[in-house]
Amino acid sequence: MTTVTLVQLVAPVALATSDTAVYIAGTQTTAQIGRAVFTNTGASAVTITAGITTGGALAASTTMISARSLAPGESYVSPELSGAVLPAASALRAYASASGVNVTVSGLKIQ
Repeated sequence: MTTVTLVQLVAPVALATSDTAVYIAGTQTTAQIGRAVFTNTGASAVTITAGITTGGALAASTTMISARSLAPGESYVSPELSGAVLPAASALRAYASASGVNVTVSGLKIQ
């Protein structure tokens, strides 16, 4: 029997400055992103990059947000990630050009 649950996939967490998995779907789980919000809490502009991979680092073909600039204090609700599906064992990966960016992601887990 399939179970669908509305969940916070990623609690508010600071993005790293190198390509890092912020959410990994389990081997028996598919996830769908409902909303992903990136917030620049720093005093300088930064860029964010994010995407979904089935293994390993982001590549041009898996990057959905590429060096999108965030002004100081800006929050960005990503239309690129909204509705995106993460198949079992895939990952949402993201990073910022400097520290001070938080991300939170909500959506569905399908098991």
